[in-house]
Order: sequence, then C-alpha cells, then structure tokens
Amino acid sequence: MRHFLFEDKEYRINPHFRRRRNEQDSARALARVLRRFGSAKRKSGASNGGGGGTPHVDARQKCVVKMQYSNSVEAHRTQLDEYLVREGTDIDGDRAKLYGTDIDEYRENMTGRNFRIFLCPQSNNVDLTAMTEKFMLKLEAATGYRFYWQAANHYNTAHHHAHILINGKDKNGKEVELPRDVVKTFMREYARDICTAQIGNRTSAEIALDKEKELEAQRYTRLDDQIKDLCGDNGKVNLDRYLLDRERILARLENLRKMNLCIYKDGGYKLSPTWEDDLRANGRYNAFLQARGMLQYTDQANLKLYSGDLGMITGKVTKIFRTDDDASDNHAVIIEALDGKAYFVPLFKKPEMYEGKAKTKLNEGELITIKPLANQKGRLTPFFFKREEWQVRKEIQKNNYTGGLAVEIGNASKGSRNKNQTG
Repeated sequence: MRHFLFEDKEYRINPHFRRRRNEQDSARALARVLRRFGSAKRKSGASNGGGGGTPHVDARQKCVVKMQYSNSVEAHRTQLDEYLVREGTDIDGDRAKLYGTDIDEYRENMTGRNFRIFLCPQSNNVDLTAMTEKFMLKLEAATGYRFYWQAANHYNTAHHHAHILINGKDKNGKEVELPRDVVKTFMREYARDICTAQIGNRTSAEIALDKEKELEAQRYTRLDDQIKDLCGDNGKVNLDRYLLDRERILARLENLRKMNLCIYKDGGYKLSPTWEDDLRANGRYNAFLQARGMLQYTDQANLKLYSGDLGMITGKVTKIFRTDDDASDNHAVIIEALDGKAYFVPLFKKPEMYEGKAKTKLNEGELITIKPLANQKGRLTPFFFKREEWQVRKEIQKNNYTGGLAVEIGNASKGSRNKNQTG
C-alpha cells in the first residue's frame, strides 16, 4: 500500500503518497460511510456521555481489532503459507486451518500489497469463524470491494483470536484502499456488534470487572480523557470541580503515579509531560512502559519512540525483546544514546545489524549507529551498523556528550588506560 511503506518487513507512512483518481474516489466514498457511521453512533448515544449526567454504559461485547499493511510479496506468502497455519495454533494443538474465499483463486491473484487484520473477542465463547465471515461481509458492504481473503483461527493464547489476510487487489481488479480510520470507526464497532449478536451483551459483573481493569490499564483509556480535561497547561490535575467519577479518577491517578507517569506533590497530582504519549505507545507495543524500567544509563522520562525524522543516532543496545507474543517476529530494540536520551525502536522482523558489509544478528550490548535509510521510492526503515569503541569515543569528544552512557564509556576508557600504565 503506497501510503504505508514496507521494506524488510518494516512499515512507515509515505509522506510523498498521492492517490490515483480511482483510489481517491474509493477513499472518498469510504470516508463518507465512516462519517455517516460516526454521526449515527453519536446520535444513538453509544459512547460515554459528557457533562455532569450519568455516563452511558456500553454493554456490548468487546473485541480488539488491529490492522497492518505490507507491500512485500515475500511477506505476503510467508503470512499465508507459514504464519497463519503454523504448528500449535489450532484448538487441538495442530496447525491452524485456512478458510475464506477459494484458496486457488487467492494464490492466482496474489499481489505484493496485502492487509493483515487481527480480531480478538474478549469472550472465548464467540464462534471465531462465524464472526470473521460476518465481519468480512460487512467490510465488503461498507467499502464496495469484493475481497480475496483468507483467515485462520488461533487458540494458543488466553484469548482466542482470528487472523485475516486480504489481497491488495479485489475480484473486480480494483486496488484495495483502506484508510486507517476504518479501524477505529468501522472495524472495531462492527466487530463488537457481531460478537454481541452471537452471545449477547456483557453481564453487569463483566462490566464491573472491566471498569476495575481500566483503573490499572497500561494504555490510554476513556478515564484518561476525563483526567486530561482536568489538566492545566502545567500538567496539574484540578480536582476542585465536582466529579461524578471522583473516586475512580483518584484511583486512576494513583496507578499512573505507580507507573511513574505522574507525581503527588503539595496536595495534588501533576502529570508527566509525556504521560499521554507513553500510555498510547504502550497500548500499541505493550512493552514501552516496561522498557522504561530497564534503562541502564538513561532517565526514564527520556525514553522516546524512534521515528525516521530523528535521523542518525549512536548508542548502545541495552535490551531486545518481542513486543507481541502472537505476532510474527514483532520485536523492539532499546537504544540508549550518547546524547543522554533513549529510543524504543519497534520492528516487524528479527533485529539485525551490518558489520562492515556483512549482515549479522543484533545482540544486546552492541555499540551501534541507527540510520533511517530510504530507497528510490522513499521507503524508510531503520538500519543498525556496528561501531567500535574508539569510534564511539571519538564521537563523544567531538560533540561533548555528557549523557550517562557517554560518561560510562569515558570512565571505562580511563580505567583501561590506567591499567595499562600500571602494568
């Protein structure tokens, strides 16, 4: 998909993307559907009410929906032939089974462009196959496409879920275009409706349990929207106003304090300048907040998500981990940089680095430089290059770096010289 770029299993938004005329028409048509859907949702009161009234409780079943894009034929084939049907994912512990449109037709029409949709109902009582088939019918009705698609159900985690693979060209020869807003405006809402139609609304006990879990959630929640509205420019939370959910807001603030996202001082709570970004980052990668506590040379507040516009950065790899136990090779690399900052680098592949011209496995403890490189089509992806300690020391001296890692390397260098002189 041209508005998302993919290289070596890595994704980014293409700043130079321009749709062709037929794609513009499709996107506009879908946008109109999304606007009508959002308007109808507001009129029906499906979301929490504002003001001082009693907030509406949405009793529908919950369902996590995620979507990724790729332009790689190789990655497309890997998803279809390996990841979706990998061993140990079916309900009986065998390989998962594919279902969807005719598999031979799918293979004959495969393109580089492909979409991966992840559906995970909160309740394991949902029939995944029936949910997925209904979901795809609704997606076709909303977008006007006639998809080639394949899906597989996975039962190897606590929450059973379905993976859907959609080909980038439909049965009418149209290139598929799915704006990102379709996930939150259409996919999530209709997935919830389908699950609810199957097994009914959540019970009062289930809703109460969800509300309790929201207090400790390590992601941005609707309760955080209320807290955000109570904040001044200085980040201090104004609790003097009458609050219907006062006790819940206080409990949430206390949990944010435990996550090091706010402090309690002078009788009030003050939020970290990056509290919202950190929660949203953790919601996307589920390891961001955990990574803050693993930093060796850097203050927790200085951990940022790495993006290409940050340019070239030199530092040390202090942690490598998977960010999703059920995603294919989703990893993150923590780079603690010479400038005193740290970077969380999400990857959709196993991390590698270049040592000279050779590509090798990236290991914790390596000194590296990360560079966002672009090809002729403008596709950016982070590349890691091994650095020797003498090169890093030279960069520290040139830029007068005084960050924790720079001091550590400098002290190690002095200790080595003193040892040599003594010897």
